[in-house]
Amino acid sequence: MRAALLADGRRLLEGLLAQVPVPEVTPQPGQRRHTDRRCEVLSTLGPVTLSRDYYHPPGPEGGFPLDRALGLIGGCTPGAARMLGRTAAQLPYLESQQQLQELAGILVDASQIQRMVQLLGPPAQGSLIQLPAPIQGSVPEFYASVDGTGVPMIPAELEGRQGRGADGQAHTREIKLAAFFTQTTRDAEGRPVRDPQSTTYLASFVSSNEFGLLARQAALARGMARAKQVIFLGDGAAWVWEVARTCFPQAVCILDYYHASQHIVALAKAIYADAGVAQNWALRWQSLIYDSELDVLLSEARTAAGSPVSEAVQRELDYLERNRSRMDYRHYRNCGWFIGSGVVEAGCKRVIGQRLKQSGMFWREAGATAVASLRCALFSAGGWEYLWSQALRKAA
Repeated sequence: MRAALLADGRRLLEGLLAQVPVPEVTPQPGQRRHTDRRCEVLSTLGPVTLSRDYYHPPGPEGGFPLDRALGLIGGCTPGAARMLGRTAAQLPYLESQQQLQELAGILVDASQIQRMVQLLGPPAQGSLIQLPAPIQGSVPEFYASVDGTGVPMIPAELEGRQGRGADGQAHTREIKLAAFFTQTTRDAEGRPVRDPQSTTYLASFVSSNEFGLLARQAALARGMARAKQVIFLGDGAAWVWEVARTCFPQAVCILDYYHASQHIVALAKAIYADAGVAQNWALRWQSLIYDSELDVLLSEARTAAGSPVSEAVQRELDYLERNRSRMDYRHYRNCGWFIGSGVVEAGCKRVIGQRLKQSGMFWREAGATAVASLRCALFSAGGWEYLWSQALRKAA
């Protein structure tokens, strides 16, 4: 019955498309008009046949004017393109093909879905940079956070890149992810509460310097300038703080408390050989930094480490000293701010990892960027609707 209804729908749709007025075009010098060129267009009901005029050479007003008037995207109606993009943002291409056939009764090859993603990727990236604030008006706190995660790439994308493995060869490329959200309330115990439907994302393989500029542009579009306080959360990587320094100079920078805690555990293990003793001291030192008593921690650690200090101990001490200005956690908590960068870290796993880091996957940069951009739009508050209502009109 579904197949029969879809077939009836396709016939009805073909009849409606045949009645759409053909846009008037003034042929350019040397341009020829070819009438009634037929093609198959994928719709949400399945493939339909469209007959239209073609102007050659294309020129500024040539090509297929009716295709542009109908808003076709890569040989698909806007609705079909949206279905292909959404399934491919969530599932591998072959599984997307199977999902469309099972749930919508549409037969489409996985390669066509992949081509659609490549077509949608660039405008999706542009829409994420321009995405307006999900919450209009001023907000007390605006949060920005960036992080990176490795994506497995084909060998051609890794040439000349050094890796951390024993063979010295890179097996992944770092994709950078920015997360933005706002906070207007606290819970009954005074802890910060992230505003529902305020989180948005932006991802790219570009250099950290370029990514910082993109992140700033996106943050301004999302209303950063209207916030009373901007807060930048990071995990301690040097490039993260450089992005904060150059592109978010007005922000209060906070080192993720849980990353700091991990380094304190490493510091305790480097000083104390006994695992139980190291754990006890780590718990004490974690409570000290939680209450902004970093100097007490450093004094106790240096005394316990003795002289000379081992390389492992010195490395952790240097980490804490470098981030001293970003570890006033008692003050941050009194202000009612978040002290963890869990939003962007969860985004690395959910937005990037769940789709791009599955077993056996290896990407080209263009393909990974396109999929990541669609996933950022899908998981960003208002991002998916904004993508289809604005940016993709240019792809028609």
